[in-house]
Amino acid sequence: MNLLGLFAAYVTLFAAGLGVVVLLMRRSIRLRQGYGRQAINLIECAALSWLFGSAVVSLLLWLGGIVASGFVLPLFVTLACVALGFIGWRIKKSNAIHFSLPRPNNRLEWVLASLLALELISIFFVSLKHTLGWDGLFNWEIKARYAFLNSGVLPQSYYSSPGRAFSHPEYPLAIPFTELWLYLWMGAPHQFWIKTIFPLFYISGALLLTLFITRLTGKRWLGLLIALLMPFVPFFTASPGGVTVGYADIPLAVFYVAALGYLLLSSESDSRETLFLFGATLTFIPWIKSEGVILWALLALLGLIVGFVRHRIRPFVIAILPGLLLIISWRVYLKAMHAILPSDFAPPTFELLSHNLNRLGTIFSVLLAEASEPSHWSIFWLLAIVAIIYLLAARTFSRVLLAIGLLGPLTLYLATYLFSAWPSYTAHITSSLPRLLLQLMPATWLGIGLALSQTKAGRKEQPLG
Repeated sequence: MNLLGLFAAYVTLFAAGLGVVVLLMRRSIRLRQGYGRQAINLIECAALSWLFGSAVVSLLLWLGGIVASGFVLPLFVTLACVALGFIGWRIKKSNAIHFSLPRPNNRLEWVLASLLALELISIFFVSLKHTLGWDGLFNWEIKARYAFLNSGVLPQSYYSSPGRAFSHPEYPLAIPFTELWLYLWMGAPHQFWIKTIFPLFYISGALLLTLFITRLTGKRWLGLLIALLMPFVPFFTASPGGVTVGYADIPLAVFYVAALGYLLLSSESDSRETLFLFGATLTFIPWIKSEGVILWALLALLGLIVGFVRHRIRPFVIAILPGLLLIISWRVYLKAMHAILPSDFAPPTFELLSHNLNRLGTIFSVLLAEASEPSHWSIFWLLAIVAIIYLLAARTFSRVLLAIGLLGPLTLYLATYLFSAWPSYTAHITSSLPRLLLQLMPATWLGIGLALSQTKAGRKEQPLG
């Protein structure tokens, strides 16, 4: 029964995600009518279906739980998932769309694709061998379990109880409510099976990373190679926060690289498809983890810059509005629940900023020590520095945009430590900085991939300046 329930939970998740993907691509598909049957990349569609499916289901469970509970809540969400899947399938049929599976073009691509497939399968099974880590249990799974035992809804007492403040009740619910969806279908809070969620995020991120590098450089072998190299950074697979321990940092990193990748594609073309996908992936970044608000704000600003430069400011404004609405709605909800807010950071003021500027030396020294730790990162951040220098030196719009997308989050993350309220802000940095760096790792691999290749042939970019 557990396996049947698990299968049904995943079918509904992917059905909802598929519907969202096709709806997002519908406008561009209509614009391409008259060119025969339209094709959607099956790999891209599957990866995005997982990302959007998990986000939509968790969002529906939260919103539906405000007005319903018990049997009604999963029934409502199931019907919504089936409806989205049905709508997507009808659009596919009515627009003569078919799914295409890209095939390697030569022996090198076949070898790299085969190795990547074996790597993805291996990481999936290795993830099942590991137990959930501290955050996986006491920040995420605890919420799913409380909600499951309370008819699918987190009780108000959870948000306001001082005894549960250690589990961060203010964190958004994308991960725990995706776990809850599996629990509701299985009929029991089975920790083993929710571990399948996290390698799926990694697999989706690796596939999308391959596609972005392929489309931005015209070299599929390079995209396959970069995706293949990603797990060889030690911290990515064998550390607190890595892909095998059920933390939210990998899902957040995947949504960030997805939004950044589609923003880069939007900056190089007038495709509505990439703009819609940028807006959708951007919307859900703050729904994954609290740091997502910082990443969302930076990408929203970069989106507005792209809109201004490409004279398409209105579509980009519209693209960032859903995320802004989600951020505001979650803050209002926490206030209504009388949630205990974290005390890790003091309210930012100019007076506090000027008083704590002397922390900058320590912050940068800890960053340098962490980034140069071979047991954590090997030579990854050295490659990242070289890649960023190359991207800036290229002086093309999309490459400079990507460099800002890598340097911007790191700068903002480091700046938050100026307002750390921990008795020892150094301990705060050393305990959290490695996982903040992990959130930027897939996007940094994207930068390394683009730095290793020239602009795609036939895609002319004007130099900046």
